[in-house]
Amino acid sequence: MVKGNSTIYDVAELAGVSIATVSRVINNPSRVSAASKEKVHEAMKKLDFEPKAEAVARARRNFKRIGVITPFLTSPSFVQRIRGITNALASTEYELIIYSIETSEQLLDYYKSLPVTKKIDGLIILALPISKESVQRFTEHGIPVVLVEIEHPGLSGIQINNKVGGAMAASYLVEKGYRNLGFIGEKGQPAYSLHATDQRFIGFREELSKRGVPLNEKNIIFHYPGIRKTTAAVKDVIKNAEYPVAFFAASDLEAVSVIKAARELNLKIPQELAVIGFDDIDLADYMDITTISQSLDESGRAAVRLLFERMKQPESVPINVVLDLRIIERLTT
Repeated sequence: MVKGNSTIYDVAELAGVSIATVSRVINNPSRVSAASKEKVHEAMKKLDFEPKAEAVARARRNFKRIGVITPFLTSPSFVQRIRGITNALASTEYELIIYSIETSEQLLDYYKSLPVTKKIDGLIILALPISKESVQRFTEHGIPVVLVEIEHPGLSGIQINNKVGGAMAASYLVEKGYRNLGFIGEKGQPAYSLHATDQRFIGFREELSKRGVPLNEKNIIFHYPGIRKTTAAVKDVIKNAEYPVAFFAASDLEAVSVIKAARELNLKIPQELAVIGFDDIDLADYMDITTISQSLDESGRAAVRLLFERMKQPESVPINVVLDLRIIERLTT
């Protein structure tokens, strides 16, 4: 590393401390032990490392704002996560700022600009990847970050196990007595987003294999977004199916498409066609859809709790909280 071009990562490595400790020495040295401060200052001196002025200035202010970066802002599952975040912030002095993502370029731009131009005290990122360089940028500017439904070794986060969820769906349907099974999931998702559908399908298929239950290739549907396209794709499959047939839908919205297709074909639910969804959005409750709940509102509330912990103790080791999945049995199975 050339002197003068060092980063906070280099300082942490040379000093033998965490990145958070280096950040705290720069931004709030009163809360760091004398020994740690000495190590960090010595490393900074050897590397000719100079903290960015804006990062130090930011540490002296409190904007009372929490940012959230999210894709698919109108998607029910993301709406419910944000609802959980909003509810958690309601009893605090913090306001919520939402940054909606529609392209990879827009996401990268936010990662570059937010640390230096946006007045926020912390950031929650929903189901979007983040690079080591972007993590470093937020750390250098004293902005704690918490991830939801995606992992990074340097950040705390709230996770679910999508593969386990798929296996749960398979086990449930088999134990209910279904043997003619199908799957429906979305394809063509943006490159910048988390592809949870793939993991749910893998878990579903592997569990069926373990149980010796075949998954008919004709009953596997990967579709492009749009309820009309989805319903049409489902109808093409189920109109020639051997009943009863049961589908695992990778989301509750896809379960709605299965139900719509069944009704248009005058099939009885669940006697001739059954479906279990994933997410447990509000609509699933309204339509009595059996589903796998990933506690969407709670994931938002938990993310706020983690973020506040990081804001209070930035030196603490990043932790990942894995939320339990549970089956909510209703009238579609």
